[in-house]
Amino acid sequence: MGTKTSLLVAAIFIGLFAGAASAQDVVEAKIPFTFVVRGAEFPAGRYRFTTSQSVLAIRGQDNDASMFVITSPAAGADPNGDDPVLVFDRYEKTYALREIWNSEMRGSSLPTRRHRESAQPVASGTNRILITPNGNETK
Repeated sequence: MGTKTSLLVAAIFIGLFAGAASAQDVVEAKIPFTFVVRGAEFPAGRYRFTTSQSVLAIRGQDNDASMFVITSPAAGADPNGDDPVLVFDRYEKTYALREIWNSEMRGSSLPTRRHRESAQPVASGTNRILITPNGNETK
């Protein structure tokens, strides 16, 4: 491969990487309860959620908890209007992360586990919990 070809390939690679990096969406939030993602438990604390294409990276800022999860586009509209929000489903004493929405009205949905789907949600109207980046819980 000649020098010009190598430079061209490097330039294309850098351009693709820069484009992918700019396509990332970051939501930072303080989660006031222990939650699960794909069976892994995360303690309450501050987290950084980064979505890029169909991958969600979860990283604890107060702890060493981290995980990568494959997501799919979320159906419907952002439940918090145009603002970023994390959506949790509550089953008895378990909170499961289900969706993450950024400020551009794009949402990512996490896969669900079957045994949780058959569990009874808590009292009507309280099974869906929304957490905003500033750590506030909304209804």
